[in-house]
Amino acid sequence: MKKALLILAALAATVYVASWFWAGDKVDVAATQPWPDGLGTLAAVPGRYPPQHENEAARKLTKLAGALAENDAVTTYVRQEIARGELTIAEPPAIPDVSAIRDLLLREQVVWERNLAQQHGGLLPKLAMHRSLMRILVASALGRARRHDVAAWDDLHAAWNLTKALDGHPHLILRVVAMSMTRAINAVAWKMPLPVPAWFAEVQERDFVRPLFETLQFENWQAWRHQTFPTKPFAERIERERTLTSELARVTTCELKRVIETGDRSNPLGRLDIGWQRAFRYRAEREATANALRARAGQPIQEGSQCSDGRWSFDGKTLRFAKPIALPERRDTSMPLTLRVLPVPS
Repeated sequence: MKKALLILAALAATVYVASWFWAGDKVDVAATQPWPDGLGTLAAVPGRYPPQHENEAARKLTKLAGALAENDAVTTYVRQEIARGELTIAEPPAIPDVSAIRDLLLREQVVWERNLAQQHGGLLPKLAMHRSLMRILVASALGRARRHDVAAWDDLHAAWNLTKALDGHPHLILRVVAMSMTRAINAVAWKMPLPVPAWFAEVQERDFVRPLFETLQFENWQAWRHQTFPTKPFAERIERERTLTSELARVTTCELKRVIETGDRSNPLGRLDIGWQRAFRYRAEREATANALRARAGQPIQEGSQCSDGRWSFDGKTLRFAKPIALPERRDTSMPLTLRVLPVPS
């Protein structure tokens, strides 16, 4: 009898604990709440990313890039030129011939497979190729710009078209790589020969805060889709991150200080890693490039900024943002926000 009572007590405790954690209704309610910035509900997420198949241009690109190895000298050169706020360009190292790749990217649109069910969208093996090709094309653009060759813009245009191939892929690592590539293209564009081609407006219009909102929502949709036991903590996570998105959508500064890397994925504050800082800082970086190009063309700069924490000034030689925005990286190779837009006399 005593044993039976213990078993009944254990079952009752199990039912009580399960009932406390079980929150099917709460999860359903949280999932049907619309996210800020016009993102809609979690159920609307897959509709933004219908399946697509890899096209012939993507296969050609993979074959052409297969003969190229990672080039440390090119990587170092590009990083140094990005971080150097001088209009003068250093002599590049030996750069592999990527003319066939450049022509392909200028001529055809690359489309990768898209399948939300695959980890990292199935594109993780392609990312090293994207980064390597971007650096080679940027290095080639810098080398041509050093010779005052307007064809330097073709290299950057090819790099941009390569970057756009990652559009429409919401997985976090793909967003991070696309942002890195875009920042690199923008960071050297102010050194290119004038005039500025029309296509570069696309780079200037790109913003990465909204795509990171989409990725945050996408990750919640993934978790919701694969849930086997709807719990109160999960419902609370959805609501916390929906609220977090609303708060970030109201941020007007380009220096994002609310970054706590706790590693606790259930804590929305722990989700604000350096990728968010880069996204907000890019708003100032694209203004730096736009103003530097205006100054070089003899046009007045735009002193006002999208960033509520600063303005731009130009003394006839040097373009400056009101304050530096440093990123907490071991080696910050970001574009500086103080640029000498006239060449240093030799």
